[in-house]
Amino acid sequence: MKLIPVRSWSLASQMTIWYAVSSFALVLIATGILYHALYSGLAHEDDVFLAQNAQTLKLLLDKPKDEMDEFRQELILEQSSGRPVWVWLRILDGAGGLVVETPDMSRFLPRQMFPPPSEETQEVWKGETVWDGQETYRVVTVSAEWPAHVPPLALLQVAVDMGQNQIVLTKYRKRLLIVLGLSLLACAWGGYWIAHRGIRLVKEMAQTAAKIRSTTLDERLETSGLPSELSDLAVTFNGMLDRLEESFSRLSRFSADIAHELRVPIHNLRVGTEVILRKARTMEEYQEVLGSGMEEYQRLSLLIDRLLFLARAESETVQIQLEKVDLSRELNLLREYYELSVGEAGIRFDVEMPPNLELPVDRALFQRAVGNLIENSIKHTPAGGTIKMEVTPEVRKVKIAISDTGKGIPESQLPHVFDRFYRGDASRSSSSGGAGLGLSIVQSIMVLHGGSVDIQSQPAKGTTVTLLFPSRKDDENVILSSFPRQP
Repeated sequence: MKLIPVRSWSLASQMTIWYAVSSFALVLIATGILYHALYSGLAHEDDVFLAQNAQTLKLLLDKPKDEMDEFRQELILEQSSGRPVWVWLRILDGAGGLVVETPDMSRFLPRQMFPPPSEETQEVWKGETVWDGQETYRVVTVSAEWPAHVPPLALLQVAVDMGQNQIVLTKYRKRLLIVLGLSLLACAWGGYWIAHRGIRLVKEMAQTAAKIRSTTLDERLETSGLPSELSDLAVTFNGMLDRLEESFSRLSRFSADIAHELRVPIHNLRVGTEVILRKARTMEEYQEVLGSGMEEYQRLSLLIDRLLFLARAESETVQIQLEKVDLSRELNLLREYYELSVGEAGIRFDVEMPPNLELPVDRALFQRAVGNLIENSIKHTPAGGTIKMEVTPEVRKVKIAISDTGKGIPESQLPHVFDRFYRGDASRSSSSGGAGLGLSIVQSIMVLHGGSVDIQSQPAKGTTVTLLFPSRKDDENVILSSFPRQP
């Protein structure tokens, strides 16, 4: 059964939810604080009212007994007036006997519903909230001295009906719910608007990027007016496009160069064959054509071999076999190999190197890299000139410099000499046997060894190519290695 991938939420949706939740949470916290402040404020007002009534009862304890009787009558009249009673008063003597209370108080607020006497000395005692199953009350118990009574102690119990407060709080809660509902809608809409406004620039960048094709790699994202984060993204993307454009351009040039290099020998072979087939030829003429064709075959074989080598060298998994080689022996072998060519060209070939110097390299690749440089020097050094090969050991490195006294390379062409199929002038044309791949191969070999190649040249004075090989510890013998590619 094929599983259908689940798409994650879009960035705009996630931003909308986060904006809405965070802003609504702030509104919810703010309304909760306001509701708590209102509740605490009403409770404090009730506590102040309880304290005032407790102080009134304290003053009553200092009055004669007849005034106590008058107070009791006042409470009875207040109860019989038919108006709701929202303040309840009770005085108990030190033995717990009832002295006076609001009528029916024992039925609604028995003594056990009141807390123990408060020991606070301030004028405002903090009451407690109790519920009798139907109504909510704010109550307080205060102890007081009663000089005219034995024992000289009294308990004052005061309660206030919180019904009005509950009505106010209920209305406030309803209004808060309405405000919270509207706030939730406003937060969701605001989050949606902010998220889509913020993501709009990203969508515009995506639309621009979607229009870019292999034929329109010159287009770039506009970076002006973008926030710093998106500006960095656009700059990075434009840098990637620069590299892609350069790679496509190089690939196009490379394909055109390959087509040209293959077309010339194939054209020569086809023309030679057509000419020889027009009529009967002598054996000598056939041999001449076959000899000419053999040269073109050799040229094609060399070109294909070099192209295959460059393709393999670019593989991320390519490995080279390193072994300790005696540089003196290897370079002397190369000098002997090219001795005939140097002598025919009338060029002097000098080699300077310290004795007993070993270097871990791939022998075949090392010979090919140095041999390519010697061949280039022979081609471009006139008779009477000099080719010099110098080896210099450095810290964990060995430098091999091949210099000549040829005509040199113009400074404007130096950045391109390692490009494939690059030929700076007519003397480096295909007629001379070069395909413009020699220095590219040298560079690839140095990359495989983890080294580097550098070229310095002055017109009419000569050229120096420097190979810098990394050296290893003396106890390393054979190493199978795959070096990382240099950018």
